Amino acid sequence: MRRLSGSLSAALGLSLLLWGTAPSGAAERRRVDARTGSLEIPVDELVAAIKRKDRAEISRLAEHIGPARLGAALRRSDAASVNAALTGIAALPGGVRLVGQVAELVVTADPPIAAAAARAVGELLAPVTAIDLDTWEVPPDVVDAACFVLRGAATMPANPNVVRLAALDALADASVLCPPTPELIALLRDPTPAVRRSAALTLRPQQRLATGGFASGTRDVDKAVATASVAALCEVLALPGGARGGQGSSKEPIWDQTRQAARRMVVAADTPAEDAVQMLDCLEPSAAADRRLLETLRGKPRSPLGERAAEILGQGRARP
Repeated sequence: MRRLSGSLSAALGLSLLLWGTAPSGAAERRRVDARTGSLEIPVDELVAAIKRKDRAEISRLAEHIGPARLGAALRRSDAASVNAALTGIAALPGGVRLVGQVAELVVTADPPIAAAAARAVGELLAPVTAIDLDTWEVPPDVVDAACFVLRGAATMPANPNVVRLAALDALADASVLCPPTPELIALLRDPTPAVRRSAALTLRPQQRLATGGFASGTRDVDKAVATASVAALCEVLALPGGARGGQGSSKEPIWDQTRQAARRMVVAADTPAEDAVQMLDCLEPSAAADRRLLETLRGKPRSPLGERAAEILGQGRARP
C-alpha cells in the first residue's frame, strides 16, 4: 500500500480521531495526542486482550482508552472493534454513563452485535444503585429507555431468538432497575421453548403467579420449560410467608402438584442442575419420604445439590 502524502495523512488522522472509525484492514498504532500530550492506546489492543481472556488487561486498557473513545468505537463498521468496545465499557468504572449508546445497538445493529449489546446493557445495569446513577450523572430517563429497549427486543416475535434471549438474560440481570412488566408474562406462552424457559427464569420471583403462567408452565411439553416453572414455584414457597406472598394458601392444589412434580424432577438426570437446586425448597424435611430424599442428595459431595440438601436438613425447617 502506498504511503499517503503528509497533508492527506494528517486529514485522515483527524477524521479517525473525530469519528472513531478506521479504514477496513487498517491497523491502529499507539500515538501521542498532540493536543493533550497523552498516549492513545488503540482499540486493537483491547481486541487482543479479549482474545486472550485477560480480564485484568481488559480493565486496564478500557480505563486507558476511556469512555469517549470506547463510545466512538461503537460506531465502527468492524464487529471485532464494536464487540471490544462493548466489553470495555462493561469493564469500565462508570461505564453505565454509556448505557444509552449501548442500548441503541440493540435496535440498530445486526443480530450478533445486537445480542452482545443487550448483554452489555444487563452487565452495566446489574450492579448499579440509585446512588451510583446520581454519582455518574445518568438521567433516570436514559435508564428507563434502556429497559424499554430490552423489553421490546425480548417481546418482538420478529427478532432473532439470539437477540430475544440475550434481552431476557439482561432483564434478569438488571431486574432491580428494569422490573418485569405485564407484557413479559405473555412470553411464558411463547411458541419458542427457549424463550418460555428464559421468561420463567427472568420473571421469578416478581409477578411469578400472575395470569397463572407458571402453573401451565409446569406441564409444558418442553422439559426445560417445565423444570424452570416448577423451580420458580418452589422459590415462591421459600420466600418469607411462603405461598402467602403469591396467591392464596400453600395448601391449595397447585402447591401439592408442584411439590409432587419437584419430587420427580429433582432426581431426573435431564433436569438442569440450577433448577434441581431450587426444587429442593419444595421438599418437606419433616416428611419421612422427603427427608430420605434430602439425605440421599446430601451424600453427593462437592455439588450444589448436595450442599443445598445439607443446608435444608441443617435448618430443620417445616413448611406452613
